[in-house]
Amino acid sequence: MSERDRKYTVLFVDDEPRVTSALKAIFRREYEVSIANSGIEALSIMESSRFDVVVSDQRMPGMLGNQFLAQVTKLYPQTMRILLTGFMDKQAIVDSINEGEIYRFINKPWRNDEMREVVAEAALASEIPALPTVSDTQEASAQFKKTLSSHSTKTSADSDSKTKDHALLMMEQAKDIRHQIRRFCSDHSIMIYGTQNIEQAVAAATSRKNIGVAVIELSEDTRTALQTINLLKRARPEIITIALTEEFDAHTAVDLINQGQVFKYLAKPIDLAGFQTTIENAFVRHRFLKKHKAAHKRFKVEKTKGSVVSGLQEMFGRLVGNTDKNSATT
Repeated sequence: MSERDRKYTVLFVDDEPRVTSALKAIFRREYEVSIANSGIEALSIMESSRFDVVVSDQRMPGMLGNQFLAQVTKLYPQTMRILLTGFMDKQAIVDSINEGEIYRFINKPWRNDEMREVVAEAALASEIPALPTVSDTQEASAQFKKTLSSHSTKTSADSDSKTKDHALLMMEQAKDIRHQIRRFCSDHSIMIYGTQNIEQAVAAATSRKNIGVAVIELSEDTRTALQTINLLKRARPEIITIALTEEFDAHTAVDLINQGQVFKYLAKPIDLAGFQTTIENAFVRHRFLKKHKAAHKRFKVEKTKGSVVSGLQEMFGRLVGNTDKNSATT
């Protein structure tokens, strides 16, 4: 059997045997299915077998699902990761975003059609390279650090040239946080586009192709913020989004992955040491996605519905059209 003809491999992990048996029965005709009843058992199986997709329950004794998937991320980054969530443990869900890099959350009890669709998408995406190459990572990290160390000795013209590939979009209402991020960007020679509302954010993302990272606050109108993140990700999938919040929420965290594929979900006020590492890694990922467009499949988002999204899509299309016309005449 050729590599192209082989069945995709899926590992289902749940501490309840009836659950893993049910999942195996659903998928065994289309996939090569393995099952495990704990994270430890699953890691042992993965030592000798390659898996395209891993679907894990969250609440398991000994090792929680998010802890297991964090290990999978480090050891087997090519494997796509899906988390089943029956009980919404807020911190565990947040950790699964920041450490496990989940492709999707699926609620228990699941719908078979939804599960089939998500697993099929994940299986196809597993063929795409998972991470930047070592050389890409080293190059991007070295350039970021070089920019930081040389900032104070550069002229304004040199600084403008240096920052053209490191642009950040910010949508944040709190003045102290805005100032904190602006100071950080200034110290690290990152160009920043501050926006106050959705329309400004969409306009900036459309017209400023050098924007690689978006830092978006989740204000009281969380739903609108989520729809904004979703639209930006669908329109500019190479933009890496970081969500800021005053207080973590499990349901919002699930939506941030399923609808926005956010890179990190961070609490305010910002921890600058951790923020620097996050921004550096975000730009590394942006450069990789910009160069390897096929990798966008690994970060596909669900489509959202509603009048806000419809209005934003219309505005986005109008802005894109104007940008294309301007480019054609210059």
